[in-house]
Amino acid sequence: MGLIIVGIIFSVLIVIHELGHYIAAKCSGVRVDKFSLGFGPVLFRKKGKETEFVICVFPLGGYVKMAGDTREDHKGFEHEFLSKPIGIKSKIVFAGPLFNYLLALVIFCIMAFIGFPYPDSVVGSVLEDYPAASSGVQEGDRVLAVDGKEVEHWLDMAEKIYQAEGVTNLRIEREGEIISLDIPLRQKEIIDDFGKKKNVSVIGIGASSQVKIVKYNFSQAIIKGFQSLFNFTFLVIKGFLFMILGKIPLKEAVGGPLAIYYYTSEAVKIGIVTTLGLVAALSVSLTIINLLPIPVLDGGHLLFFFLEKVRGKPISEKVEDNLTRIGLSFLIVFLVFVIYNDCVRYGAKILSRDKDSAEEVAIDEEGNKRKQILDE
Repeated sequence: MGLIIVGIIFSVLIVIHELGHYIAAKCSGVRVDKFSLGFGPVLFRKKGKETEFVICVFPLGGYVKMAGDTREDHKGFEHEFLSKPIGIKSKIVFAGPLFNYLLALVIFCIMAFIGFPYPDSVVGSVLEDYPAASSGVQEGDRVLAVDGKEVEHWLDMAEKIYQAEGVTNLRIEREGEIISLDIPLRQKEIIDDFGKKKNVSVIGIGASSQVKIVKYNFSQAIIKGFQSLFNFTFLVIKGFLFMILGKIPLKEAVGGPLAIYYYTSEAVKIGIVTTLGLVAALSVSLTIINLLPIPVLDGGHLLFFFLEKVRGKPISEKVEDNLTRIGLSFLIVFLVFVIYNDCVRYGAKILSRDKDSAEEVAIDEEGNKRKQILDE
């Protein structure tokens, strides 16, 4: 079941990406000869007026073949890709990542409308030798407000405490009773999103496993969708920068097919909102990866167009071919590393989990057989 869902997710992301290229090409007067999803043996083939639509067995890739999109195929006709101005070609290439980004935005807005899952503001643990413990905070307490300001969820509450000074007042619900506690604050040094050290206020409590669904109306959902999109984009870019600077080990920063399978399976168990969040996260990641200035990727093509604009003419075919081979070689080596890293980090987890699931199914089947015998 997990593999089927992963295949569906990959297919959606790829189709949306290639649809961006396809629509931009058609709107720009470029003929599209082929729209393909996946690779391997062909499952479905349909010839349209101009475009042949193909679906293959393995949905881990796709492409849009435009007329005259290589120097060998370019004949100088107006409907060919390479016959168009740099601005038009760039728009067509950029449309693929843009559509993935818009997909993520739509998903985040839908999530906000049907309900975002947040850790609830229920105390799961109270740390010894911290102000919360000595002030009477107990496990199971629900924090309703910080310094008179109501809180929606744990993250909202934590942010208010971080910014407080001196002493903070918590309004708490405990077994149906409302309690007000004044708690002295302790300073703690943390690393912020920019990698800088800063001091925040803490009281020494940990979150519980309880989840709260926060729903937004239509207009609020759109605003929340944009906020979530920009926040996650920042996190992904920060992750790339930290990886390049060596602040995050490469093996911990990247994930491949096995990682996606593992987290997708876990997300599906939790529910539709979590699964949608994973799809949105993958879509944003795919957008940013595709825009990296590496030949073979969309960002590499945009780099070539930029150089063409600066030089007043395209780079030589030999240089382009060599850069493309280097880019392809880099991606192959990187993919091998990612797959190996996946096997090391997630292989045992997946095998163990699948084994446990198989044992549960076997136990259920055995139980059903015994029940059937008893019933007879």
